[in-house]
Amino acid sequence: MKKIADSLALKIAAVILSYITALCLVLSVFAVVVMGYYKFYFGNRENVTAEVLGDMAQKEAYYITNLMYMGENLSKYYSDKNVYFVVTERENGKIFSSNYNGEEYIASADSEAFFTDWYPIEELPEAMEKYGDEITVIGTDEFYVEREYEIKVYIAENMTKNDIFSVAVKLVEIGFKLQYAVIFIMLGSLIAFIVIMCYLYYAAGHKNGTIRLNMLDKLPFDVYAAIIAGVAIISVLGADIVNDLATAIIYIFIVGTVDYFFALGFTLSFATRVKTGTVIKNTLIYRLIAFLGKYFKKLFGWIGYIISNLSLVKKSVLLICVGIIWEIAMIAFMLWMAYCYADEAIILLLVPINIAGIAAVLYFSVILQKIKKGGERIAGGDLQYKIDTKYMYGEFKDFCNSLNNINKGLQAAVDEKMRSERFKTELITNVSHDIKTPLTSIINYVDLIKKENPENEAVRQYVEVLDRQSGRLKKLVEDLVEASKASTGNLSVNLTVCDVSVLLGQALGEFEEKLLVAGVKPVLRIPEKSICIMADGRHLWRVFDNLLSNVCKYALPGTRAYLDVEDKDGRVNITFRNISRYELNVSSDELMERFVRGDASRNTEGSGLGLSIAKSLVELQGGVMEICVDGDLFKATVSFDTAVAGEGV
Repeated sequence: MKKIADSLALKIAAVILSYITALCLVLSVFAVVVMGYYKFYFGNRENVTAEVLGDMAQKEAYYITNLMYMGENLSKYYSDKNVYFVVTERENGKIFSSNYNGEEYIASADSEAFFTDWYPIEELPEAMEKYGDEITVIGTDEFYVEREYEIKVYIAENMTKNDIFSVAVKLVEIGFKLQYAVIFIMLGSLIAFIVIMCYLYYAAGHKNGTIRLNMLDKLPFDVYAAIIAGVAIISVLGADIVNDLATAIIYIFIVGTVDYFFALGFTLSFATRVKTGTVIKNTLIYRLIAFLGKYFKKLFGWIGYIISNLSLVKKSVLLICVGIIWEIAMIAFMLWMAYCYADEAIILLLVPINIAGIAAVLYFSVILQKIKKGGERIAGGDLQYKIDTKYMYGEFKDFCNSLNNINKGLQAAVDEKMRSERFKTELITNVSHDIKTPLTSIINYVDLIKKENPENEAVRQYVEVLDRQSGRLKKLVEDLVEASKASTGNLSVNLTVCDVSVLLGQALGEFEEKLLVAGVKPVLRIPEKSICIMADGRHLWRVFDNLLSNVCKYALPGTRAYLDVEDKDGRVNITFRNISRYELNVSSDELMERFVRGDASRNTEGSGLGLSIAKSLVELQGGVMEICVDGDLFKATVSFDTAVAGEGV
């Protein structure tokens, strides 16, 4: 493969073949387009011939008009052509010029010609006899005559002369014979041209097993491109010298050939530059920028060093001063341009200024949007999110890097807290499990001793104390396990439609005796209509149980405890209110924590887990629980979304 790419003879042959195939492709495409336009593939030869010659006749009619303007002798000019014509004056029907004597013709065309002839006033009498009403007098010095002609052109059926029309007839005959062969020539030329060009682009620059630049490849690419553009412009401008068909064909062939080899050399040079990576580097513009860049780099480095050591406020003041100076300079320059040239100059200058201002605003908007999004993501708990600092500079980049580094500290703190929570949960679970086994044995043996009915009164009292305290310890262990499961979400939740009024009434009935013993009078206020929520009945019962137990333990005897159910704005609020018997010297948030009780002396029975368990169970069911402490008033509110009866079934 390397030998094929290095072969000079093969490259020269490929260049020549590429030109031949390109020429065949252009000619065949032109032929197919022309034959498609004249319906070679859909009509018969007679109709196509008539249509082609009809178009030629129309052009000949326009040409006769030009000959009349130039004052040529039409009969003499058309003596050696297969063309008949009749030029008739429209006003009087008089034949101005003609060579048609009723001969048969293949195609015809019509046209009109308008002439205005100016004459001195001295020739007016003679003109009056000749033109009559067609004369228009202008002032006292001259007059003009307007003449209108109808031009009819006929292409002879019996062509006895060799001209372009006879050639056209022969080309139509040849076209019908080759109408399908031309398509295959076009396709074959296209395929061959693509294959040859692929080889040339592959072999471009290859020499002795390596890729090397020749003299043209070393020419600056932008200069080379300018030369090619100049050749193309000269080729287009040179077309103005063409004044007949034969010259046009020769010109197109010669100029097209020259342009083809120029373009081929340019594209092959481009391919070589791409392979060697010198497309951009080998340009005058790049070299100029690189030359000036060294000095600008030093200058901007010095300026950047000074700015980097300024505070943000000083940088802002410096930027404002630069902006003011720039604004004053631009206003002065625009006033000078408007004074020297025109007001349009101001508009031309405002365009780039406005574009620069819009670009700056958009740039800062994008950066601020990135910072806003990053702050929202981090504030929302996505500690792994990183703000993209690409295309950011200066203080913006430093600030975003600081935000990204905050993530590490926050993540470490969160991880540490999670580890601590997991450790406490595992410790509670493990200790509770280890306590359960001996505690079960103690409870069983206490029960056995009670059944023995000891006669000693002191022993019976001891047994009662053991029974009471072991039961309390068992309840504490169960609360610990349940609090651990509730806080970690390890409890199964089966949400169904629950009637709050019914469930709360049942719970209050269970605690009626305990409330009576505690000296607290319950006041239940519920709506007459049924109020439903989506909740797990077992867990919601436990919530009510804990809250009512809290009332029994801590409510002031001789007071009332209010239980309210309210459906408001799509939310069901269940409120428990009572007056505390102890001074509430802790906040509502502290009361929700584990092992916290309202009595600082801890004289009452209880683990301090009831409210914490209730809050976790409410949140597991999608609700919200809030505690409010106002002096000695204790209020707990459980809130759920209202559900429609039958929903979720």
